[in-house]
Amino acid sequence: MDKPTILIAEDDFLIREGYLEPLLAPHFSLVASVGDGSEAVAAATAHRPSVALLDVSLPGLRGFEAARRILQTQPECKVLLVSNYIQATYIETAREMGLSGYVLKSRIQTDLLPAIQSALEGGFYQSTL
Repeated sequence: MDKPTILIAEDDFLIREGYLEPLLAPHFSLVASVGDGSEAVAAATAHRPSVALLDVSLPGLRGFEAARRILQTQPECKVLLVSNYIQATYIETAREMGLSGYVLKSRIQTDLLPAIQSALEGGFYQSTL
């Protein structure tokens, strides 16, 4: 069986290429790794990933707006947000938008893979506050 495809959108190069990519590579086929929201939307359109992992604080288009645009054209894509911000309103907004999860960066090591699995199964995952 083919690995699910994933798009990473994270503006911090060290987090993106030094941490997220190595963590996800054994489990997913990485189709794009970008540093801002506009690039994320373009990459999602070009590659049609199974999962899009977006930083809430992307430059250009912020994570929520990039997620909205991705889902407009690819409702089958599972979009998860990652953030440094522990805000219940962000989690509620993610749910209301039909996103698949909200993962705190401080919990990426333990929460990211279960969050992606939950998303692929149609669920919503949130890091505990």
